[in-house]
Amino acid sequence: MDRIPSAGTIHSSISPEAFLPKDDLEPQNRSRSVAKPYVCNFCGKSFSSRDSLTDHIHTHTGEKPHACRVCNRCFAARSNLCDHMRIHNGRPYKCTECSECFVTRFKLQEHFRIIHDGQKSYKCKECSECFGSRYRLQERIYSMRIAEEPSKCTECSRGFAYPSRLGSHIRIVHNHD
Repeated sequence: MDRIPSAGTIHSSISPEAFLPKDDLEPQNRSRSVAKPYVCNFCGKSFSSRDSLTDHIHTHTGEKPHACRVCNRCFAARSNLCDHMRIHNGRPYKCTECSECFVTRFKLQEHFRIIHDGQKSYKCKECSECFGSRYRLQERIYSMRIAEEPSKCTECSRGFAYPSRLGSHIRIVHNHD
């Protein structure tokens, strides 16, 4: 039984050894590696399938072999392409409280938890303010440490660490396209 994938599935910058099951690389850990036998040679993360490992390795090599047939945007992982395709096919996850629609179930759950349940479990160590997501906390830290003058809304003077967040704010809050 050959444990290395066929030549057709290996990309030029990925070493064939990166696909070896963990027990071939670390014999002392065989009893603990049954569920996730494939290990990444770059970072040591384990995977249950060779395909998952291949997609993960692309994050290290920068390869993006999975292209969208509609807009040609490329992705490292097939799962990210599948999520992306929902943009073209509609947003199937609809909030029962406010009818806002989302591309993934995770985004819907995050929206509900933050907006409707009011959960803000990410606390800033600098200012003690709480945020609903790790991304919003990182945005706050970025605005405090790196951005000397955050992007400000000309209509309400609200500041944003990232110009893209300002653009979203203007479209959503002030209804400008």
